[in-house]
Amino acid sequence: MRFLCVSAQLASHLDWGGYLPTALELMRAGHDVLWATGRELQSDLAAQGVPVHILPETGWRWPPPPPIQKGSSTEEEFQRLRMSRSLDQWLDVERVQAATLDLVDVARRFRPHLIVSEMFIAAAGIAAELLDVPFAVAGWPAMQPKSPDAAVEPPGSVRELAQARVAACCRHFGVSGLNWALDGPAALRSPSLHLTYWSPRWYAGAALLPQTRMVGGVADPPLPRESPWLDKLPVDRPWIFITLGTAFTKDIGFFVIAARAAADAGGVPILAVGKGYNAGGTAGGWTAREMESLRSRLPQPSVLVERVHFAEVLPLIAAAIHHGGAGTTHALVTHGIPQIVVPKAADQARQASGVARSGVGYHIPPRQLTVPLATEALQKILADDAPARLNAASLQKEFAALGGIPKAAQILVASA
Repeated sequence: MRFLCVSAQLASHLDWGGYLPTALELMRAGHDVLWATGRELQSDLAAQGVPVHILPETGWRWPPPPPIQKGSSTEEEFQRLRMSRSLDQWLDVERVQAATLDLVDVARRFRPHLIVSEMFIAAAGIAAELLDVPFAVAGWPAMQPKSPDAAVEPPGSVRELAQARVAACCRHFGVSGLNWALDGPAALRSPSLHLTYWSPRWYAGAALLPQTRMVGGVADPPLPRESPWLDKLPVDRPWIFITLGTAFTKDIGFFVIAARAAADAGGVPILAVGKGYNAGGTAGGWTAREMESLRSRLPQPSVLVERVHFAEVLPLIAAAIHHGGAGTTHALVTHGIPQIVVPKAADQARQASGVARSGVGYHIPPRQLTVPLATEALQKILADDAPARLNAASLQKEFAALGGIPKAAQILVASA
């Protein structure tokens, strides 16, 4: 069978708990996979042996729109502008229409039995309907719609703006919006399959639709210690992993607070600071001066690196403080590690909620993050008999029992 996988042009959008590994599993089983995305991920996918089609436009804007300055606007106006800006990231009408044309072109040549997309490629759902090809969403559940509150969402709300943008795209291509949720916040919603790499307990209390299938996950086999700094750290203190993932990583304040909290809680901080994107999405990496400034403010001993191999480091970790990216959160759950999430984006807030619901750690809003609060939370989860640590161990088992990547591939095959 042939599977066309689609994603935005960020490395984190290959993950979602197991999206790319599922494609690799399909290839190992003899199926044809083609991954359509932006040029930025060509080398990442080629290194995994995945055939790549470069889309001139994915519909996902990167770098994102510039930050909004509050100026003289009211709080209500400012929040509305912020939400509109978030729509511009993935639901800009002209970008989505251009991406749909690109996807239709490659799909007509590849002739997939199933189009699979992560949640933020709007063009994928439209292209699948236009071509009458089955469609699946990877890494995100199908949620019951919430009725809008007219008192909270007056005419002209962001919800209405999003729905209007989807409607414009659908009219442009003459489709009905089969693969969209239009009875609530506008979002991709496959009528047949939403494949998630989480578990029932993770979604406890959430109103999910029946097309949601959960496969959990299993940690990759441990890698041998090859990073030289691993052998230089004290073994009589717990190691605390600290990261903001790979996107918006240049936040010295976060890293300093988290590292000092780790040390105050009796641990050794291990910081993976990424390549250094700014909050506005501009690249350039950490400068030598910035890295030295950060290093000078860290407690000792500390480790400061750009990235780590999860399979090498996570088996040695006692706890983590991080941003709540899906890939990072999922890896920590499959290793049974309690965690503190400080989310910086909308999808990261979902992971923070899952951490809190399942009892494997704490959610601290960014504006509330302080050394004393983070220290207190760490102390609570580091004890051997801490409820968060026991919950993390049991959730790890629940994830593993659901079948992980092999099960995900089987479900996709059955849906094609």
